[in-house]
Amino acid sequence: MAGLLHALWNAIAKNFPDLRDSFALINVGVLATCVVAVPLVGIANRATFVYIAAAVILHQVYELVLMAAYRHGDLSKSYPIARGVAPLLVSLGGFLLAGERLSARSLCGLLVIVAGIVVLAGRSVMAPASRRAVLWAATTGAAIAAYTVIDGLGVRAGGSALQYGTTLFLLQSLSWTIAVTIRRGWSWLPAAPKVLSGLAGGILSMIGYFIVLWAQTKTAMGTVSALRETGVLWASVFGVVFFREGRFRRLVPPAALVVLGVLLLSVG
Repeated sequence: MAGLLHALWNAIAKNFPDLRDSFALINVGVLATCVVAVPLVGIANRATFVYIAAAVILHQVYELVLMAAYRHGDLSKSYPIARGVAPLLVSLGGFLLAGERLSARSLCGLLVIVAGIVVLAGRSVMAPASRRAVLWAATTGAAIAAYTVIDGLGVRAGGSALQYGTTLFLLQSLSWTIAVTIRRGWSWLPAAPKVLSGLAGGILSMIGYFIVLWAQTKTAMGTVSALRETGVLWASVFGVVFFREGRFRRLVPPAALVVLGVLLLSVG
């Protein structure tokens, strides 16, 4: 479910003519939701403050590099590369920082993920523009892995996914909204239908990540990250159907290979 919701809000963001507007609106939607949620669920405890501070920075970096990835590449290519790289690095981070070990089946899953990424990225990687797209998408994957590991450690230290997530999203969205307002004022706001879709994207992103945070209190971070990345297949479908980014026979099979890899990783 988190994978589907994540692919949906990414499709909403990609659909805006100006990516800066879409990400600003998504953060406004997150901020509005957090303002309502904080009195109901409370804020995270002190044990999580260091993790939240680091996570806010990493989530901001993630949004910036994701915007760059979407400027240079299609949703159906950039999204699978970014999300396919993440489980590899999250599994490594979980092993190094949390003592989470990988089984033989999990290692096979990692190899399948790498194969899917190579097939997906390798069709036109020799073109300069495509190389930039692949590089930005891979950088996005590294940012995803970094914040996933930090958030996994933080939510376990705090014990409450709702309190941790609400505090994290409040600070992240508030800082992003303030920065955009200082830089551009409110003149960037598009027409009402776009505003509503952007706000909906923000709410979807929050719900999806709350699911991830909750799951990280129950099982290994690498497993959670892997299952979340089944959104790769949804993003490929959205890219072909809604953005006319090629044909199913070229885009979906390598994305499905990535999904097979993350499933092997998750059951390992």
